[in-house]
Amino acid sequence: MDDRFELSFKNKEVRMWVAIMVPTFLAGVFFLIFANRQHLYMANLFPLLGWISFRVWQFVYRRKQKRAL
Repeated sequence: MDDRFELSFKNKEVRMWVAIMVPTFLAGVFFLIFANRQHLYMANLFPLLGWISFRVWQFVYRRKQKRAL
């Protein structure tokens, strides 16, 4: 059970998730508010791009940690 996940701001992955996802979520909400009706589907791209960028960062971060061991 070495792969436990600590859900606190001491964990760097949690801090990065908040740092990436909160701004992208807010950008998506603002886009929903201010966009034309024709372009509302694009608001879904903001959280999706945030999630993808977090997962890429997480992959690189974990790979870097494994190499350090």
